[in-house]
Amino acid sequence: MVSLIIAEKPQASFRIASALSDKKPVQKKVGKVSYYELTHKNKKIIVACAVGHLYGLVEKNKEKWSYPIFDIEWQPIYKRSKQAFFSKAYLDVLNKLGKGITTYYNGCDLDVEGELIFKNILNHVYNKKDAKRMRFSTLTKDELIKSFENASPHIDFQLAEAGETRHILDWQWGINLSRALTLSIKAVGSFKLLSSGRVQGPALETLAEREKEISSFKSKPYWQIELN
Repeated sequence: MVSLIIAEKPQASFRIASALSDKKPVQKKVGKVSYYELTHKNKKIIVACAVGHLYGLVEKNKEKWSYPIFDIEWQPIYKRSKQAFFSKAYLDVLNKLGKGITTYYNGCDLDVEGELIFKNILNHVYNKKDAKRMRFSTLTKDELIKSFENASPHIDFQLAEAGETRHILDWQWGINLSRALTLSIKAVGSFKLLSSGRVQGPALETLAEREKEISSFKSKPYWQIELN
């Protein structure tokens, strides 16, 4: 029986492995990516890591540049971004380590993004729906041991779904509004890429309203009276 713990970042995987190992964890490498093998109370454990999000949302059937788009899916981020190509090596290692694993542990950060990072790996790399959840807020030895030995029997689905919802809303809101704005400019004989988003749009509106207030301000003389 072998357990696999997945941390959110390389440094966290080292700290988890060091804390749980009965002796010193054995560092293994595939290229530049490290993972660790160890025993904890005579139980074999492998600790590996992601590098933040390994999956992102993309348009499922990209035929032409149009809107509205709602048919989307999760895909490895290295496939859609040259800047994220380094993440492929971490995904390859996680794929390699899936053989012979009996129990999976979420060792990512205890927040919305950490839960979603792990859920995507669990679903898309290992084709699993659920796993155990280590719950820790610091990377101290005592807390990491306690979080492993008292791991929750399930991942936090509410946190994961909150993360999924935010990503989907960001994508659908941003892509569709940006395409609508850009195509409206094109329709009048010009072309300029315009963007908007769930946060960007309201923030820009707030700045525009404030700029109008500043521009329309008219100064008036005033006096201050001091009494000695």
